[in-house]
Amino acid sequence: MPLRTTLGALIHDCAARFADRPAITIAPSGETISYAALERRINRVGHGLRARMAEGRLTAGSGHIAIMLENGIAYLAMAYALKKIDLVEVSINRAFRGPALARMVNLTGCEILLTSPAHFGALADISGDLPHLRTLIVTDGAEAAAARFPARDIIRFDDLLSDRDDHIESAARDTDTAVVMFTSGTTGVSKGCLLSHRYAVRTAENMIGPFRITADDVAYTPYPLSHIGPAFYDILPTLMTGGRVVVRDGFSLSNFWPEMVRFGVTWFMCLGSVQQLLYAAPPCPEERQHRVTRCWATPAPVPKKDFDARFGLHLVPGGGYGSTDAGWVVVPQWDHPGGIVLPHYEVAIVDENDDLLPPHHDGEMVIRPREPGVMADGYFGMPDKTLETRRNLWFHTGDIGRMDDQGRFYFRYRMAERIRVRGEMVSGFEVEEGALSHPQIEDAAAIGVPAPLGEEDIRLFVTLKPGCDLSAADIKAHCRSVMAKFMVPAIVTILEDMPRTVTGKPEKGKLAMIPLEEEARLPS
Repeated sequence: MPLRTTLGALIHDCAARFADRPAITIAPSGETISYAALERRINRVGHGLRARMAEGRLTAGSGHIAIMLENGIAYLAMAYALKKIDLVEVSINRAFRGPALARMVNLTGCEILLTSPAHFGALADISGDLPHLRTLIVTDGAEAAAARFPARDIIRFDDLLSDRDDHIESAARDTDTAVVMFTSGTTGVSKGCLLSHRYAVRTAENMIGPFRITADDVAYTPYPLSHIGPAFYDILPTLMTGGRVVVRDGFSLSNFWPEMVRFGVTWFMCLGSVQQLLYAAPPCPEERQHRVTRCWATPAPVPKKDFDARFGLHLVPGGGYGSTDAGWVVVPQWDHPGGIVLPHYEVAIVDENDDLLPPHHDGEMVIRPREPGVMADGYFGMPDKTLETRRNLWFHTGDIGRMDDQGRFYFRYRMAERIRVRGEMVSGFEVEEGALSHPQIEDAAAIGVPAPLGEEDIRLFVTLKPGCDLSAADIKAHCRSVMAKFMVPAIVTILEDMPRTVTGKPEKGKLAMIPLEEEARLPS
């Protein structure tokens, strides 16, 4: 498929080709907007922003505008409007609070932020730490915002909309930055990745073939639009082919299969722990009444054949690889666990000395682009971090993988999930995988904690399936039976609920803050 240009031009092209077809449906309300109507909304936002800036009523001196908002039409309209008027979207995870949130807003010097009443409290807590922020555009609650933020201009989103809805021709090049998107920050400080128009378009294009996306498809995404997955894996490739995307603001286990049926969904992505949660849930009638034909999941210890048989669909093996920093680098194969490296990238597996490893050996995955703009152009305002991860023209992912002798890639685990135990490097993922083989354990997350004698001990957090009753000793005994002795957790903590990131992953930063009583350390 030939490279399309900028995101603004792409949306205009899609609206022309698929004008009256449904583009976006919002769950659970069912509100649906066509391709043509979506572009008109985008253009009205773009013209409104331009007019206010031309009149001096609105300024974006840094060229960046932040969005901290629930999934919906307003989010999409603002995001694509910014691409048309050559401003850069700063996507902010709405779960952030305190200093981390302030740093994200301040990093790019944002003077304008689009938000909603749900986030007034978090913004008020750091209001004095946002020296650049002058204007809040709010989807609702303008009076409350004016009372809470008297020093800032408040604009209702609906008042921003212009009467003009004609196409706005962007002057941007496809290698220009389109969005600053932050890494998850689960293992360190979140970094603002500089992502170009080409990055977004290439990522979306490379989803279409492997996932067999056509105009007849209905995709489903409950993940925050501030993340690469819903933005470029779900929504953009579907729009490029004339399909429809059902957007939900947050994953709901009880509503998942009923909404699959209600909206005629044909494919979805299982990010984080969604695959495990679906498989662990009690059966419901809708899980066999849907039109879903396939889904793709990030690595999870759920047998493919069992998942396929239960839900009557095809689980594409988790052989793909992508990240906010790197883009969509490896695509999964339909019936093989190994992934294929895309032609825009070169991938190698290296040891701790950056020496190339032979096939079938685990090592760090490093990536080199074969064309400009298909990877993040570094981290905004973090030159040291950029240089740290980009050595000798290679991007060091911090992820462990291997290649076979056919050039296929296999993801193993993230280096950040490695725990050093008595001289052994343990994969947190593999500890979790072993724990989850117990039929009564619903979810698991492993972290490293300081050991009394140096290095680390493994602390395992688990949630149990409804009606189940296991002790920490029972869980440790199970672990002892399915994994090497040095992998067996020293500490087991049973939780009622697992704290999660907005993409469904266990939030290990919060888990690390849960106090530990010394007597909880179980003997080997």
